[in-house]
Amino acid sequence: MRPLTRLADRWPNVPIAGGLLAVLLLVAGLLVIFQSAANYVALKRQQTEVQAQILAASVTAALDFGDVATAEEAVRAFGANREVSAAGVYDSRGRRFAGFVRKARPLPDRIEGITRSGGNVLDATAPVVRGGARIGTVYLQVEREPLSRRAARYSVIGLLAVMAALVVLVLGVAHTALRRANRELEARASDLGLAYGELQVQVEERAKAEEQLRQAQKMQALGQLTGGIAHDFNNLLTVIQGSADILKRPGLEEAKRIRFAEAIVQTAARAAALTGQLLAFARRQPLKPQVLDINARILGMTELLDRTLGERIGIVTRLSPGLCRVKVDPAQLEAALLNIAVNARDAMPDGGTLTLSTGEAPPLEDGRAAIAVAVADTGTGIDPEVLQRVFEPFFTTKSVGKGTGLGLSQVYGFAAQTGGEVKVASTPGEGTVVTMILPCSDAPPEEEAAPAAASAARRRGRILVVDDNEDVGALAEALCAELGHSVVRARSAEEALDLSASGRFDAVFTDVVMPGMSGIELAERLRERAPGLPVVLTTGFSDRLAEGGAGGLPVLYKPYRADALAEALEAVLAPQRPEEG
Repeated sequence: MRPLTRLADRWPNVPIAGGLLAVLLLVAGLLVIFQSAANYVALKRQQTEVQAQILAASVTAALDFGDVATAEEAVRAFGANREVSAAGVYDSRGRRFAGFVRKARPLPDRIEGITRSGGNVLDATAPVVRGGARIGTVYLQVEREPLSRRAARYSVIGLLAVMAALVVLVLGVAHTALRRANRELEARASDLGLAYGELQVQVEERAKAEEQLRQAQKMQALGQLTGGIAHDFNNLLTVIQGSADILKRPGLEEAKRIRFAEAIVQTAARAAALTGQLLAFARRQPLKPQVLDINARILGMTELLDRTLGERIGIVTRLSPGLCRVKVDPAQLEAALLNIAVNARDAMPDGGTLTLSTGEAPPLEDGRAAIAVAVADTGTGIDPEVLQRVFEPFFTTKSVGKGTGLGLSQVYGFAAQTGGEVKVASTPGEGTVVTMILPCSDAPPEEEAAPAAASAARRRGRILVVDDNEDVGALAEALCAELGHSVVRARSAEEALDLSASGRFDAVFTDVVMPGMSGIELAERLRERAPGLPVVLTTGFSDRLAEGGAGGLPVLYKPYRADALAEALEAVLAPQRPEEG
């Protein structure tokens, strides 16, 4: 006991220092452990956020396309990591789109219902972004280090001698585990990247397949349209060519000559009507709109409809008073109503009732007020699969020879070109309702010009005929000469300008569509030189005329008859020249 007493006497503060050192070592050990634990949690939390970002990138395409199966597959791929206890994918509205839970507690149906976990788990969320826009959110939950491992590590605190070694060992093991986990995450991220790349390839292939399908459908529709045009025009050309061949035979009786000439005229008129229906469907039909009262126009058609539909079809009108006026082409409006009525008649083989009604319609997409013109029948109705195709040109369910399939196509094109729309509703066995929605017009009603009486002696003049088509130009030249006019022919707009500079003309009759300079541009150039020079335009079809009009110039649409040409020239010559004998 003496040595200990001497030691105590010599260093009386050794126990205190030893205690302080023990406390310091304990505190230092605790600080090291706590710092290590904090670093581990921070690193684990960072890994959890990275995993959430990887999951968000892997489900971007699936969430964008609404592919639940692919999203579930990506989520379950993360489930292979035993540390992942739950993962979920939520759409842009916060609803659960796909999910995986290792334990019994389910994921909430909405992202707002997720309670951020604490204690023994770590969780993270990451946005799913496409093109800078957020289209969803992913949620990931990861288990922390088991409690048993932490307890074992904390038990070594009492062993100050081996604390440093244990801390180093634990840190080394943790570092090794983290490196292994990182390698596994990198491998899984690589696998997910490859899967994402394959998904992108599949998406691109699907987009290409859809585009090819759309092109095939367009080609099918174009083939149907071409076949329908070829069929109808071949029928018309057969009549025209056959009649022309008979007219060429020598010694033909006068009665036969007149009959076959009339057949050519009538067939050409049907061809012109067919062309007009095609242009109406394409919304390129030249229109002559007028402001009119739709109710008065329908009442004026009842007699025509009654004669057309026959006595087995009853006609009922339900016209709402006080409706706005519309600005439409009266002839095209009547043709549209007649086409609908004829289809309704064919749908009522045993008779029935045709109801024409008018009323206010909801505003159009551009905000303009509109009225609805509805034609309802009590016929057989239309099957849903057929209803989707009723506006296709040359599509018809009627038997051969009973219809061209252009009636409702004309209605569709007329309504669209007028600035409105057309709707069809049908119930098989009950009937069909076709409704045209037409925009209102604030302009006052227009008085229809009364047809002018035929002049006993037409006015004559010097006419400049301009047409780049040799056959059409020669015919126009011959018709003008037959009408008694002096004619000069030009085969291009440039030639017409040269002729106008060297001579005086009373009127110009020019085609619109020509290479180089159009007929409208030619008219502008000619009127710059001679402001009072009358110009009459002629065309079979022109985008510029259909969309922007003729700038106030009179237009004679092809095919035209001699009488129509005579009236057009008479109208522009009358104010210019005195009547000649």
